[in-house]
Amino acid sequence: MSNEELNWLLSHPEIEEKYVGEYIAIAGDKIVAHGRDFKKVLEKAGKEHTEAFIHKVLPVDKELVV
Repeated sequence: MSNEELNWLLSHPEIEEKYVGEYIAIAGDKIVAHGRDFKKVLEKAGKEHTEAFIHKVLPVDKELVV
């Protein structure tokens, strides 16, 4: 993951609303794949982009602590 993808995601909070409960694959400044199945999102993103940042969009009332 590069800072570019993370910064893009942070500057577009509407993405979090649109894809709640899904994985999103971001390459540069665009979403290249999304869905509820991580493996399928990873495969689709990998076909077009060698590196993509994959993020699980959680509902607003959920918090992931790692």
